[in-house]
Amino acid sequence: MEGFEYKLDDLDLKILREMEGNGRQSVSDLARTLGTSRAHASRRLQRLLDRRVTRIAAFTNPYVLGYRVFALIGIRVVPSEIHITADRVGTLANVHLVAITAGRNDILIWTMFRSQAELSFFLGRGLGTIPGITSVETMIILQTRKMSFSYLMAAEAESKGNRGGTGEGGSHSVFQGSEVDIDQSDLRILKEMETDGRQSVSDLAKKIGASRAYTGNKLQRLLDRQCTRIVAFTNPLVVGYRMFAMIGIKVTPGQLDTAVEKLSALPNVHVVMRATGRYDIITWTMFRTPPDLSNFLVKDLGSIHGITSTETTIGLELRKMSLQYLASSYLDKG
Repeated sequence: MEGFEYKLDDLDLKILREMEGNGRQSVSDLARTLGTSRAHASRRLQRLLDRRVTRIAAFTNPYVLGYRVFALIGIRVVPSEIHITADRVGTLANVHLVAITAGRNDILIWTMFRSQAELSFFLGRGLGTIPGITSVETMIILQTRKMSFSYLMAAEAESKGNRGGTGEGGSHSVFQGSEVDIDQSDLRILKEMETDGRQSVSDLAKKIGASRAYTGNKLQRLLDRQCTRIVAFTNPLVVGYRMFAMIGIKVTPGQLDTAVEKLSALPNVHVVMRATGRYDIITWTMFRTPPDLSNFLVKDLGSIHGITSTETTIGLELRKMSLQYLASSYLDKG
């Protein structure tokens, strides 16, 4: 999201909290919770969406789609080619996030594959074809222990000095591996929801060519079985975040699980992953100012027993962020 100044009032904040907790709730339910009219709640929510203060999207469980290999890849590039290379990398299949960074690597990308062979092909025939890349470092993700989209609630928890996390909105909830069987109708529903997570069941039914009752039952089943989540992304700039950092952490082997749990409880930490390679744990964090990041490194990380070293990479620019995991080619595979 682009940076901008937007002053939020109390009603805006209430709407954002509600939508972070349940991005698909109806405007009628939202109005009742806010104690206002449906028309007013609808106008205010639409204004937040139109001004890109928040956006609502369906986050499909990648395990349901067959993805089993997840990798964070650091890329070093000839300095004059950084922006061009980042954009080229962003066009490759399987790349869902591209960030230009300051630190060990010039570019960081998030990728997903169905097998190790696909990852190998990507490294050789994908990244290997892009000029300007001087080195690549691949970190395989073993487990994601936290993935929080509740930026507003995290910011409020931080402001209140709550070092135990937000405690709201299921912010620590992450998808786990799933063996749920899905058919072509499920795939069409998931693809449509990725495009518009708040569209009505009636509109969705028309698009997939099925009855409203059938479509509603199928969608509810996908939600109940955690095949997808409807989430609201509050623009972090609007709630005061100005710094993004990936922190790689080395931990004493016997303290790994404890360190993961303690990191997951911190409001500034939005993603916690166990990884192979240079780091045992990788975290994605956000802060308001450089001193906030400094205090976090010294006080928060310094208080977690077992951490032996950390390495911080500062995010300078987000060139791509896509949650649309369902490419049309996947639907064609039947």
